Amino acid sequence: MKKRTKRIIFAVFILIIALGFGTALGAITWIIKDTPDISNYKGSSEATLIYAADGELLTKLFKENRVYVPLEKIPDSLKDAIVAIEDKNFYVHHGIDFWGVPRAFVVNFKAGRIVQGFSTITMQLAENALFKKQNRGYYRKIQEIYLALQFERLYTKPEILEMYLNEIFLGHSAYGVQTATMQYFGKSVSELTLAESALIAGLPKAPNYYSPYNNIEASKHRRNVVLNKMVELGYISLEEAEIAKRKEIELASKQQEKENIAPYFIYYVRDQLIDQFGANMVYNGGLKVYTTLDIDMQKKAESSVQNAIDKEYIPTVELKNGTQPQMALISIDSKTGEIRSMVGGRGHDQFNRTYQAVRQPGSAFKPFVYTTAINNGYSPASVVNDLPMLADVNKDPQLDIWPRNYGDKYHGYINLKNALTHSVNVAAVKLIEKVGIQETIETTQAMGISTFEKSDYENDHLSLALGGLTRGVTPLEMASAYSVFANEGVYVEPHAIVKVLDKRNNVIYRAQPRKKIILSEETSYLMTYMLKNVINQGTGWRANLGKQPVAGKTGTTNNYTDAWFVGYTPEITTTVWIGEDNVKSMVYDQKDENGNFLFSEGHLPRTVSSSEAAQLWGEYMNQVVKDMPVTYFSRPDNITNIPIDPVTGLRPNDYAPRIIEEPFRNENIPQQTENIHGPVETLKIDRESGLIATENCPTDQVEERHYIIASGIRIGPTTISFSEGANESEENRVSGSYVVDTGEPVQLIDKEIGIPKKDQNGQIKFETRPTRTCNLHPESSETQENTEERKNNGTRFFEDIWDLF
Repeated sequence: MKKRTKRIIFAVFILIIALGFGTALGAITWIIKDTPDISNYKGSSEATLIYAADGELLTKLFKENRVYVPLEKIPDSLKDAIVAIEDKNFYVHHGIDFWGVPRAFVVNFKAGRIVQGFSTITMQLAENALFKKQNRGYYRKIQEIYLALQFERLYTKPEILEMYLNEIFLGHSAYGVQTATMQYFGKSVSELTLAESALIAGLPKAPNYYSPYNNIEASKHRRNVVLNKMVELGYISLEEAEIAKRKEIELASKQQEKENIAPYFIYYVRDQLIDQFGANMVYNGGLKVYTTLDIDMQKKAESSVQNAIDKEYIPTVELKNGTQPQMALISIDSKTGEIRSMVGGRGHDQFNRTYQAVRQPGSAFKPFVYTTAINNGYSPASVVNDLPMLADVNKDPQLDIWPRNYGDKYHGYINLKNALTHSVNVAAVKLIEKVGIQETIETTQAMGISTFEKSDYENDHLSLALGGLTRGVTPLEMASAYSVFANEGVYVEPHAIVKVLDKRNNVIYRAQPRKKIILSEETSYLMTYMLKNVINQGTGWRANLGKQPVAGKTGTTNNYTDAWFVGYTPEITTTVWIGEDNVKSMVYDQKDENGNFLFSEGHLPRTVSSSEAAQLWGEYMNQVVKDMPVTYFSRPDNITNIPIDPVTGLRPNDYAPRIIEEPFRNENIPQQTENIHGPVETLKIDRESGLIATENCPTDQVEERHYIIASGIRIGPTTISFSEGANESEENRVSGSYVVDTGEPVQLIDKEIGIPKKDQNGQIKFETRPTRTCNLHPESSETQENTEERKNNGTRFFEDIWDLF
């Protein structure tokens, strides 16, 4: 009976052991199955590095701030120090220190928790590479042991050490020895001294406690412990250790953080990288990104913006949607399309106005209309009639005429150069009527503007000539489009990234920007010729760069909601835009407690327009070109300057009162001689009647007018005013002036709204020489008596002579 009982007990014992062993084996098998595969392990996450055009590091993008370096660039002193203090048997064990395991289990069992580890470098690699620091337990420890064995099976000792040194956390935001040495000492890991290597090696045990920034004495003590351990294991001599211990710790300043340069550019590059490679690769993949940013130009851009704010010609108003007005500034290399500087707003928000703000361009759009005209055989000397035109009553029955020129001044016959120079609205609208809306859009799209909508193509959408797009344009695309002029007609796609390398330095992306010939060299030159005149004699004078040739165009929208200046040198094209994020008039009439305007222009509230945009552009670009050699826009061989009559755009005859030179394509040189001008007579005219003045007309009402003898047509100079009757509302009343230049035929206009009159054949009618004398001012009685007396005196004189004979 007893014997049978013993057998049963033994069997149960064996069964329990078997069940326990099986359960343990099953659990271990389950844990191992739950452990990630490391057969293709490439290391933990690594920061993406973004460099400027000159190779200077701009910033890092990371989840863990880590820069990978190969083992051969890590000094022996650091490798030996790490092995000495972290895992002296690293080169002989197979991933696990079997003597340390039972010791740690006993200590931890007594404590009831894990208080002592037995991790080798290989086990730490498994922990750091694959697990979080929280939730420590035996489950994870078993996984670490298994993975350590797998690391040792799959990789060599140097490979394991390299991965460990690049992945270990070393305090603050530093992962890996390269990032740590840059953080603490401001130099590359390859430049470390023995003392510095020992300090870095002492950090893994407690990175924040032993950080020399947090506890310099504890850091020194830990460094010396590492040096002693290196002596003990024969890595260095006692003398070398003592010399290293006496070294003072020379740290890089903790506050020495990289200046926050070009945040909007960095966001722009980041977004493009994520679109192409995905967020995981960007934040973990250790990419090296080489960009187009010119740091010097970027600093000048940022300082110019700040200077405009400090001088208060760009106000600062805090509104619910943030600081206003906002602005954008972007420069691109006209030849390569490389983005050289980018200011996407005031601040560091995520909305980059250089490419995300789609706003109305105002008159900055006009060059595209003129480009279309030049493409179609027009020249800078071609003439349009800048007199008011009737409004489309179907669109706005409140208007009599549309558009209206700035200051309500109209110029009659004006050539394209002068019309663009002075940003004349009526001339631009009449020009787009002639060249076509669709063709203008096609030209503009080819030059890089992509924001047109279907409604922009409507045949009656004449406001397009004045920048009235359904959506608008972006500052980046405007810079790109204008750069076509600077680049002799060639469009180059704007870009910010030159190339991208992966963590193994393989090139995985290289910029290949689209290039296309859009305009002929002659068209580009003629447009540049006219846009240079905008700077030299027109609305863009604030953007003058002295000896450096520059061309460009201002743009201000209705109610001052957007202000632009887009300009270029032969090398650089820059856009400046100013406006409020919520489309709103930039008239700043806020007052202080005393009733004074906070932002003023004389005694009026400050209004931001293209003048301020051009001023900011000029201040910035003057700094950019200061040290650049003076370069000139290339003039094609097929361009010739020809003297012409500015009134007709034809060759002048002998009587032309003004002769100017304008450039022409050789095949487009005018062959015809104008026949308007001839000998001129000057008559005194009574303004009230328009007839030839007599002696009776009041002298203050008499003026000299000039007429071509052959045709009798009146010519300028003169200014003729027109105005609607007082019964019209003040707001909608039309009034203006028709400014007639020297030698220009004076058109007959409607006295109320300035529309030129036409004959039954649709031809313009001109003022002609009057044939009658003024009868509005008859002789007074006193004048008549004096006349009779003179007559009588004359009669008596002749009678006296007769009597004498």
